[in-house]
Amino acid sequence: MPGEGARRAPVRIDVEELGKSYGSFAALDNVSLTVRPGELLALLGPSGSGKTTLLRAIAGLTATEEGTIRFDGEDATTLSLRERRVGFVFQQYALFRHMTVFDNVAFGLRVRPRDERPRAGEIARRVRRLLELVQLPGLERRFPSQLSGGQRQRVALARALAIEPNVLLLDEPFGALDAKVRKELRRWLRELHTETGLTTIFVTHDQEEALELADRVVIMREGKVEQVGTPADIYDEPATPYVCEFLGGVARFETNAKDGEADILGSTFPVESDGDYSGPALAYVRAHEIEIVSRELAQGVPAVIRAVRPFGPTVTVELSIEGRAERIEAEVPRELHSGGELGLGQGVFIRAVSARIFPVI
Repeated sequence: MPGEGARRAPVRIDVEELGKSYGSFAALDNVSLTVRPGELLALLGPSGSGKTTLLRAIAGLTATEEGTIRFDGEDATTLSLRERRVGFVFQQYALFRHMTVFDNVAFGLRVRPRDERPRAGEIARRVRRLLELVQLPGLERRFPSQLSGGQRQRVALARALAIEPNVLLLDEPFGALDAKVRKELRRWLRELHTETGLTTIFVTHDQEEALELADRVVIMREGKVEQVGTPADIYDEPATPYVCEFLGGVARFETNAKDGEADILGSTFPVESDGDYSGPALAYVRAHEIEIVSRELAQGVPAVIRAVRPFGPTVTVELSIEGRAERIEAEVPRELHSGGELGLGQGVFIRAVSARIFPVI
């Protein structure tokens, strides 16, 4: 099994111009994507964006009308999940309730054709090794109903790994768990991925989960790939207004650009455009990119503090500015709050230290 003895080379997956429709609805619209060997890739997007359809297509669980899927250069488009040697983990675990933990993990091995099936002793050895890998030793005789949600998810992962897959695919693997367990299992899955070295793809709608876990993130929208990049790329260099808004935590401003630049909150920034664009533009500023300046300095844009929410090492300050109905948030060092510089109703100046600006075309 992976992590024991010689490790097989991880698989590269190429998705080429994939299309899948349900009636007039295009679940996948000309999707192309390369999954690098051994990477942990997140498919991130809202409901209906196509992320689960893409995952199931890669697994061989959903047939597509257009395009090609290749595993290490070999056409796998018409192969079944078993022929692709894919381990698939569902959000709701899909464990057999009448089977013990041992029997659930061993299931994929026991149903193999006789000439491919390991002997009983080898199956037992492999199951015990997997239960150690997923940190559940000694629970072989329990039934799913006797386990916590986090433990059931680990059993589902052990079952997927038991068949020695070439690829591991996970559909919202922690979606049914509470926040504390999700965080613990995220850290554990990252360690498991390092241990196995498998090419792994997981679907999530949780931005924090994707940015914390993945080597690269694929943001999907309406059946298309909106942006692919490392978590730092996605967060620091969002390619489109959609990505900015989807990641959240930003204030949006309508502005006008001139000669490739636009003013926002007392500062000037370049527009995301090839030429010296002039015209309407959308600016996005994150809370930590807004600086609060005292009235005495009179730099930036005048604002009024409407709420102060201290939490952790920073303080979130809610502000109103003239001519804008929605309030904006600034995230500032706790020292400002502790020093009494952030009072409700207080007038201040704010300015942007960074912004992403896109032309409206």
